[in-house]
Amino acid sequence: MADTKTMLLNVLVVTSMVYVAYGSTWHSPNVVGSFVEHVDGDCMCMKYLFYCQQPDYTHPYYAAAQAVCNKMSIQPGGPTGRLAVLRNSYIDNKVSQYIMAHNLDGPPCITKFGFWIGLEDTLNEGEFIWSDGESHCQDDYSNWAPREPNNNPKKNNGGQDCVQLWFRFGHNGKWDDEYCDFRPKGFVCEIPDPYCYSDRSENWHG
Repeated sequence: MADTKTMLLNVLVVTSMVYVAYGSTWHSPNVVGSFVEHVDGDCMCMKYLFYCQQPDYTHPYYAAAQAVCNKMSIQPGGPTGRLAVLRNSYIDNKVSQYIMAHNLDGPPCITKFGFWIGLEDTLNEGEFIWSDGESHCQDDYSNWAPREPNNNPKKNNGGQDCVQLWFRFGHNGKWDDEYCDFRPKGFVCEIPDPYCYSDRSENWHG
């Protein structure tokens, strides 16, 4: 009987350790920075949240980051978040400058050189779609690093279909297509804030 109780206790302890190591750490990732930007006059806002590099076990990396963003809202029942849409130079530069100004562009925050944003061409190669469902057209604002996107198949025959802000070789947050599930990344979420609640409080939900 004593041996049975000891075995059960050991199982509970191990289970708890696994949950702490793999459950709570990822399902409640730490926000390491944020800012609020007015995007439509004085009424509509967007809250941008910054996360350091995902744990190595968090597959698939891009989809896992998107899932975290999709669960966020400023107010219960309000619009939910997504990976950041950087459709113009102002917000694109502000996001990259925030990362660099707060020393998030290297260790200990990231070691794999990038942050996921909400842009991908997984459905049709070369046809990039933002996480809000809008197409990234040829004449739209872009900030690709030199010779990117290149759909490099070196590590995966399917190529590179997910976009990161790249902090390597002095690119300072320029866009780069990357393998969606080869290297963990930091990521940037955005949450629509129709009444700019987050200007007045940090009462967002995730």
